[in-house]
Order: sequence, then structure tokens, then C-alpha cells
Amino acid sequence: MMAKRVVVGVVVCLGAMFVAGCSDGSGTSGQGGGGGDTGGSDPFEANRQACVDKINELRATKSLPPLARWKEAESCVDQQASEDAKSGSAHGAWISGKYSCNGNGQNECPGWGADGIVSCLESMWSEKDQAACAGCDACADGYDPNCPNCDFYGSASGMTCGHYVNMSAKYMTKVACGFSSEGGWDAINFD
Repeated sequence: MMAKRVVVGVVVCLGAMFVAGCSDGSGTSGQGGGGGDTGGSDPFEANRQACVDKINELRATKSLPPLARWKEAESCVDQQASEDAKSGSAHGAWISGKYSCNGNGQNECPGWGADGIVSCLESMWSEKDQAACAGCDACADGYDPNCPNCDFYGSASGMTCGHYVNMSAKYMTKVACGFSSEGGWDAINFD
């Protein structure tokens, strides 16, 4: 069964979100973008590990299993973050399919920068405390944007829950954290 690809972005706290089509799992990572540990020195290595560690620390508070670090996708996610920083459009590269990194969910932190990734993740995780997100934990077993009492996109209440859902979903098993070399944007792809 193919899961629906989901993208959610953070703009100065919480903001724009979009849905893309279903992933067929056949994408490639492309080149460039400044990341991924491909034998050279990765200037974002510490930030990538901090990103994965923070997500897993937060998941542990709900007794959820840790996500594996998805190193193979990091360079591609860097490209997505860099492209979005250039265009100023959160999830633009994800939606357009210009860089197909696979995955079934994306959160994005426009303008937070690599050193702000932990704070951005904490902001996303705190969505669980909003009234419109009270039912999100009950929907962690499978993607459902219409889960009762979980306003995934914020369209009904204005309270976006999707970042938290992507981070806490039991159906996600790995995560790739990407960083723009173009202007401080961060992208987090889940699969």
C-alpha cells in the first residue's frame, strides 16, 4: 500500500503547508546541495545528527521507536532546501518533483538555519498541545489528514498539526535532515 506524501512547512513558527502526489519510490537524489556524508567533509554533519537526535528524543517522550538516519537522502534534501530558499517557496522543490528524494512526508523550517534546527523541531512538536491537535496521537498508525480532532493542515481551525504528526507517526521509520547553502532553510523528509 502506498502512503500519501505529505509536506508541512514552518514559517517563523508555524505556517504554510501543501500536499503533493503519491511517491512511487523510484526517485534519485541528484547532485550538489552541499550535504550528505559521501566521503568528503560535510559542513552540516553535526546539524544533521542533532536533527535526528532531537526528533528521536521527542519521539521517546511518547514511547515511540526511534527513526533511523536516512543518510542516502541527505544530499537530495539539501537540494530541496536550497531550491526552496532560492525561490522563497516552502516545499516548492518537493511539490514540483525537481528533486525526487522519495519519502512520504516533509517538514520545512524557512529561515531557521542549520543552527536553529533543534528550536524549529521543538516548535513543530509543540503543535500537540493545541486544542485542534488533541486527537493526533490516535491517528499515528496510518496517514489520515481527516483524523478526528487533528487539523493536519490547519484549514479548519488555523492550528496546524501536521508537523507533529509527521514527527510522531508510527508509519515513518527514517528521516533525512537537509540544509540550504543558499539562505538558512532546513528541510526534514520522512519515510
